[in-house]
Amino acid sequence: MLKAAFGKLSTKGVFKPVWPYGTDLYERLIYLEQDGVRVLICVFDFNGTFPADTTHFRNEVSASTGIPANHIWYHELQIHASPTDMDIHGDGIEELIRRTSEEAKKMMREAVEVDVTVAEADFGTECSFNREQYVEGLGGVTVWSGMSYDEQDRPYTQNPDIMLLRGYKPDLPVFDKPIYFDNPNDPKAYLFVFRDHASGKVVGSVSRFAAHPDVAVLFELKREIPDDIRHAQYHYDYDWPGYLSDGLEDVFGGISVYMNGPCADLSSKKRWDGMDTYEASAADCRRLAELFRKKLLDAFRKEEKPVRFDRPLKAETFEIELPMKEDFPRSRNDFSGWEDRVRAAKQKKEDAIAAGRPASEIKRLIDDEWRTIYFRHMVFSTGNFTEEELASHRLTVHPTALQFGEYLFVGVPGESLVDMTLWLRSEFSGVKTIPIDQVNGYYNYMATPRSMTLGGYTYWCSWVAREAIPELKEKLYPLLKEFQN
Repeated sequence: MLKAAFGKLSTKGVFKPVWPYGTDLYERLIYLEQDGVRVLICVFDFNGTFPADTTHFRNEVSASTGIPANHIWYHELQIHASPTDMDIHGDGIEELIRRTSEEAKKMMREAVEVDVTVAEADFGTECSFNREQYVEGLGGVTVWSGMSYDEQDRPYTQNPDIMLLRGYKPDLPVFDKPIYFDNPNDPKAYLFVFRDHASGKVVGSVSRFAAHPDVAVLFELKREIPDDIRHAQYHYDYDWPGYLSDGLEDVFGGISVYMNGPCADLSSKKRWDGMDTYEASAADCRRLAELFRKKLLDAFRKEEKPVRFDRPLKAETFEIELPMKEDFPRSRNDFSGWEDRVRAAKQKKEDAIAAGRPASEIKRLIDDEWRTIYFRHMVFSTGNFTEEELASHRLTVHPTALQFGEYLFVGVPGESLVDMTLWLRSEFSGVKTIPIDQVNGYYNYMATPRSMTLGGYTYWCSWVAREAIPELKEKLYPLLKEFQN
């Protein structure tokens, strides 16, 4: 019979805070055991951790606990009001290893036989939308905040200022009417409840949806607010996933863990008007969390059903090597004179605007300028690429798989798009396949060929070659097929 335990650790003291705390930030843990197979899932209220640090974490926690490293997940929720990679690097990851190892050993001792029930909910388009869209005559754009909603609650905009055009204001007839953001989202949400088999008491719950937890910092995009006033608003906050977990703990007891699906192009239906302060932004986190909680509980009360454990508990971590963009730097030395490249790209864009070139041409030049800027950001800030990786122009990612009864959880690298979710569900077990984002390190945006063509933020923030995501799918498919056998 399946045994389980849940844990919850504050991450205070792991990193040096630069903001005040609005809420604590946590690591939440799930330990599973069946027929000698042991699995540990660690979920962090973090933005991103270097892949090399997550590998070190898994290896060291494995050495301390005896849980195989390939059965340990390091999953981050992309909380924007949280520390980032450099804050956690070094002493921070060592402290996380120490705390996690101690908690995991305690959980292993205290794990109990459990019965698990689940509800599969369909949120439809009520809770999230796809924030990427093609605009006729312009190209692909990304919207972070500032959307309007019509009487059917459909997201739209006629405002080019929120399309990350960096000050460019195209004069196009398409803006005379609402531009709807109606590309596919991931409407599937899940709630698993674990009860002690002997007492019936809830020991923990697991929820899952897919949208960016970037609501606690909505004020940061209010450029009309003076910098000093806006910057003073920053607080650490576990965003709507934390408030959702709090709300589920209030209902069921135990420890609740939220896991986030691929959401690089998915936004929650957050508000914009009045989001000028941390307090207002945090209030919208709570509003969203309550909406999600209500919908999960409604589904649970209507269709709670036992999880069928007709398949054994299994876990695996795979290694897949992917190609980088041809023009991505091949060493850190390539950045000598990089500012000149950025200036040249900017000048080319400004010359095109002055010459009245077509909007689609200017948009591509905007993409080229910001792509050049973000290459440096990826190499020196978020990527932590080795010189060997840059020279070979290939990088190894570490997708994961967990067979949990009839459900297949798949952890995908970086900020993946809903395209990955749709592909996994179509190729494997439909809604029984549950994709999870940003497992085992931050890899920036995992841009698809469509994103490469459209341009926009995903295109800027990605190191992957055009063929990388098709190659990832091609390599991952037989690994998952074999894993399920």
